[in-house]
Amino acid sequence: MSVDLRLMRYVIAIADAGGFEGAAEVLHMTQPPLSRQIGSLERELGVQLFHRRPTRPTEAGLVFVESCRRILRETEQAVERVRLIGGVGKGTVRIGYTVTTAFDEMPKLFAAMREHHPGINVEAREAWDTELTAALRDREIDVLLGRLVQIPSGHRTATIRRDPLTAVLDVGHPLAGRPAVALRELRGETLRFFPRAVAPRYYDGVLAALGASGETFDVWENRLPGLRNLGSALSGRDFMILPSPLREHLPASMVAVPLLDELPAVELQLAWPRDAPEAVAALVHTARRLAREEGWLPARGTGRARTYKTGPAPAP
Repeated sequence: MSVDLRLMRYVIAIADAGGFEGAAEVLHMTQPPLSRQIGSLERELGVQLFHRRPTRPTEAGLVFVESCRRILRETEQAVERVRLIGGVGKGTVRIGYTVTTAFDEMPKLFAAMREHHPGINVEAREAWDTELTAALRDREIDVLLGRLVQIPSGHRTATIRRDPLTAVLDVGHPLAGRPAVALRELRGETLRFFPRAVAPRYYDGVLAALGASGETFDVWENRLPGLRNLGSALSGRDFMILPSPLREHLPASMVAVPLLDELPAVELQLAWPRDAPEAVAALVHTARRLAREEGWLPARGTGRARTYKTGPAPAP
């Protein structure tokens, strides 16, 4: 058996996911064929790459995984150099991104595109979810980046991040100094949110996540929507819920406190047309590599954690 790039990706996925089941989910395949192919690879190499139950790399497996990472990285760099020489690394990509991605992921993706594809012009547009869904459907943008955004049918998607939700409190809140809080401790307080009309799937997804804990809250919808002013008047009787990456970008008047409740994680996805040009493919490839380099898709031991995903829009 030749050790091709596909098998190398399988081995890396198992190491990163912490198990065959989680890797199969990431690879969009079922577990039995993945297990069979890794077993055949181990027999071909004459070494065991993974201990089973629990799944973890053997000493030889660790060496093999790191070698695979290096080979894939060098292969990707070679492909990009060839594309640049051949003129593939040119063109324009119009990307629309939601407000929850404006502080961390989109700036990093923009910088990565400048570094790896300087010949591709990236036109970025920040907007609310409903606007971006319509823009992608009407071909006003080429790529959509967002959490729990309605995706029109006929588009490809790729998950590049998966994060828990976190509570955000005013620094003067009685629970602000806690290392973590349970939602029941916020009972009776008001959830501050942007209007459902601008991001209905995200709005419903967050409330459903909170409801999974058995708790419900009154919701105050800001008439001046936007994360930059949403929590400007937080007090000791209200709170916000945000994806955990935003905790590093809060103003000094607010603090993020992890939740003890086992809530579903929220996925960050890219969406693009099936017939997208090469420049779009270059951006998707760059986003996937950025996700690996940043550790945005952490290992999951069993692959059974519930996740709220972006879904296709209903037919008009």
